[in-house]
Amino acid sequence: MASLALLFYVGAEGFSIEHLRNDRPVHGMVASLLLFAGFLVHFAALSIGARAIHSVPYHDLPSSMSLFSWMLAGSYGVLLVRHREGSTGPFLIPVAIAALVVSMLTQGNPQPMDPRLMGAVFAWHVTLAILGYASLTLSFLLAMLYLKQVRQLHRRKLGVLFLRLPALDVLSNLHRTTVAVGTAALAVASCLGLVWAKRNWGTYWDPKVLFTFLVIAIYTFTLFPGATGVRGKKMMLVSIGGFLLLMFSYTIVNLFITSEHAFR
Repeated sequence: MASLALLFYVGAEGFSIEHLRNDRPVHGMVASLLLFAGFLVHFAALSIGARAIHSVPYHDLPSSMSLFSWMLAGSYGVLLVRHREGSTGPFLIPVAIAALVVSMLTQGNPQPMDPRLMGAVFAWHVTLAILGYASLTLSFLLAMLYLKQVRQLHRRKLGVLFLRLPALDVLSNLHRTTVAVGTAALAVASCLGLVWAKRNWGTYWDPKVLFTFLVIAIYTFTLFPGATGVRGKKMMLVSIGGFLLLMFSYTIVNLFITSEHAFR
């Protein structure tokens, strides 16, 4: 079923590109329908995997990447529903495709779950954390698109891409939505993680906690440009800095600094 979901996502990407090139509403509509179909089929595939291990499928690389891909598709779907803006699809959908391809290429025999990781609190902790990562990944891509638009404006070279993409204020609103969803999800996930850690480790402390709260603080800073005075290009640069710290936390911290959150 994952292969069928991938096919739908690729189809959605193709029609999104056509929508960007020709600005025909029918292409945008078909892209949205294909994305939604892929999202539903992907959910069915994840549900089958969840029943097989009696838990949310997140315990190994293939499972977590598949869940990450599904969350990316869902986060982009939220943008479509909230803002009715599909011209960013060609730049956002490929990330979901890439994550699902990685999941499928690394798929192996299912590994047994640690019984400690099968409770509802831990399941929600990881699920919301992955939702946070997915939404903030999209925010990073939107910030890069915003800076690309600003650069073209300053150079006064308004190519086809500039004309097809949303205006800067629309990109800013799209970015704000993804940051709001991602930050909220990461904050709730962190609170649930602290509850689980206290119950199972006897302590709240882990280096990963510090980096996660730093990431949340940076993104929260970008949500209140009126109070902070950081707007436009500066806000996007701060957001990109938050994403780089998020990636540092997910890779270097997990690999070399923390033991409890290390990849297994």
